[in-house]
Amino acid sequence: MFIREIKTKNKKNGKIYMKHVLVESIRTPRGPRQRTIMQLGCLTIARKNWPLLTAELERRIAGQGELGQLEKKLTPAVQRSAELAMENYGARQKRKVQSVAREKKADYVTIDRNSINSSYSRSIGCELVAHQIWGDLKISHSLSSLGFTPHECSLAEAVICGRLISPGSDLHTWKWIRNRSAIDEISSPNLSKVGRNAVYTISDKLYKNKAALEKHLLEQEKKLYPKRDYIYLFDLTNFHLEGQALGNELAARGKSKQKRSDCPLISLALIVDADGFPVSSKVYKGNIGEPQTLKEILEELNLLDNSKEQELSFSKPTLIMDRGIATKDNIALLKEYHFPYILIERGARNQDHLDAFKNYQDDTEFECIERGNQEKVWVKKNKISENTLEILCISEGRKKKEQAMSKRWVDRAAEDIIRLQTSIQKGNLKAYDKICKRIGRLQERYPSFDKHFNIDIELSEDGKKKPVLSFEKMAVSSTLTEENPLHGTYVIETNHKDKSATEIWHLYMLLTKVESAFRSLKSDLGTRPLYHQGAKRSEAHLFTSILAYHLLVNIEYRINQKKDMRQWHTIRDVLETHRRSTTTFIDTDKNIHEVKVTGTPEAMHCEIYKYLGMKVKIDRQTKIIARSL
Repeated sequence: MFIREIKTKNKKNGKIYMKHVLVESIRTPRGPRQRTIMQLGCLTIARKNWPLLTAELERRIAGQGELGQLEKKLTPAVQRSAELAMENYGARQKRKVQSVAREKKADYVTIDRNSINSSYSRSIGCELVAHQIWGDLKISHSLSSLGFTPHECSLAEAVICGRLISPGSDLHTWKWIRNRSAIDEISSPNLSKVGRNAVYTISDKLYKNKAALEKHLLEQEKKLYPKRDYIYLFDLTNFHLEGQALGNELAARGKSKQKRSDCPLISLALIVDADGFPVSSKVYKGNIGEPQTLKEILEELNLLDNSKEQELSFSKPTLIMDRGIATKDNIALLKEYHFPYILIERGARNQDHLDAFKNYQDDTEFECIERGNQEKVWVKKNKISENTLEILCISEGRKKKEQAMSKRWVDRAAEDIIRLQTSIQKGNLKAYDKICKRIGRLQERYPSFDKHFNIDIELSEDGKKKPVLSFEKMAVSSTLTEENPLHGTYVIETNHKDKSATEIWHLYMLLTKVESAFRSLKSDLGTRPLYHQGAKRSEAHLFTSILAYHLLVNIEYRINQKKDMRQWHTIRDVLETHRRSTTTFIDTDKNIHEVKVTGTPEAMHCEIYKYLGMKVKIDRQTKIIARSL
């Protein structure tokens, strides 16, 4: 054997390419010839080392043991070249063996090409991904231990994956299982004939085992990703219902976060950790106040048991909350049970630090945080007591936003006053009490109306002339809309006294994770609106979405770990094109063949499967279904 160098020239650009091959001389009827043994690519080692590389490769191909003298002569560069060449050689040999195996299994028939037809195209890409995460979380194992039959485990997987892949109502999920998805070919037993009522029944049974399932998922995700931070983020949102929901004791009118206050609402309290993994959830009435939910959630997690006597312990989860939940009573509760926390207290605490915020650019104690959108945040640590700190924060982006909002409503209020003036001038409004009512409505619409506008109404003594309404913007108006030093400011309270102001601020910003969870629940998982008219069924519907969100956040977390920051809705769109179809054709014996086959994944599919550590393989199903007449 010897190494041969081959040069090729690109005719278009004249560039010369070089490659090396390992060859041997053989005798043929036509005379001596060279046979290629192995492709070596482009070698970088010196030509004088080629004989050593040839001997080493010959030894390895023959399967001989190490030769002492030869090993001593080999340089590290020669050894690396040999290992790389053998790795490529092994892959080529493996492909040859697979090709021979495929040839042995080949089943050839002569068919009528005009009879080939494709039907029953079903999605398979998203289902494979969801099934992989389902298996990694060992959910079927947990369900079996809770008394679910194999058929119920399979149906539970289909229903939860359906909420993830094709969001909608329970009825929509049933139609998806029956008509649009290949999930029944992945799960076992088969679900091709599942009834509509079974979907509702399995959702109810999943909700009955809510506590056990949430505990299992929390423990399993800690095992899968042990390096995640022990931080809990807490928030509350609500969902609107379609219909009157008269028999639903949870449905109540309140302030809708989707601006659907015309509909009855149901509230959902959710705790997620620093990476967005759900920890616990609880459904409340639609009109419940956010502060009332904290203690119940902590009790459900058994975080309040025997905790009063303990000192502040950072082995407990750090609780991060926004101002909607951080009332004085809830802060007192956290201190009473010695929880580490980071929060913004309800109320205008930034007013207590007006002087500091006015002169923040000249204060050397303020630290500057550069954000990705080129907007800066300034933070300063301020000690309240021995165990409590305040972090004074000024966000340039938030400042611009609040200034724009303030200016916008002042301008809008001025336009409404001008419309009222016009109506009076045209004679549409003459009575003094009606004019006062219209002004009262403006005061209701704009809470700080009286601070910004001075309105005067002139009436004629005989009452025959039209009233005259005049107004002026007060000086405070321009100050608040343009130069208010409190715009963009807020105060974070914490008992993490050993952390810097920048670290505290970054931790508080993790609240975007729970906001992202709510956004996914409402949009990516199609949880809103709720169509169920009963309370238990509504709770079951929401819990199914929580379970689907567990799959979603696991998928996103793994892919994001690979520096790919795509979210689930983008991943879902990519995988939608990987499908499984049924092909039929007729052979020369008039037999009608049916072949169910999964399409070969494209490069964009393979990339996602690789990130998730998946090996995609679903056996094709072939059978003769009839005979053509």
